[in-house]
Amino acid sequence: MKISQTVDFGQISHTYMSTWKDNNEVELFKDEDKIVFTMSEETMKQFHKKLGDKLTELAASRIEEAHKIAQEELSEDE
Repeated sequence: MKISQTVDFGQISHTYMSTWKDNNEVELFKDEDKIVFTMSEETMKQFHKKLGDKLTELAASRIEEAHKIAQEELSEDE
């Protein structure tokens, strides 16, 4: 049997992962609300890679936008 539940939590305000516990427990907070779950080491590695890829993508996009703005400003000055 497969049970699935989706929770509309909204924007997470902060996270916590204990460095002194060995249970790989992750806590996600939105104001006073909290979701707690555990993650295997393999899942953490996959999440780390996906998160790193997303952050790299966002950084590249922001750099591209900054270059465009700089080029537009240079064009306006000429």
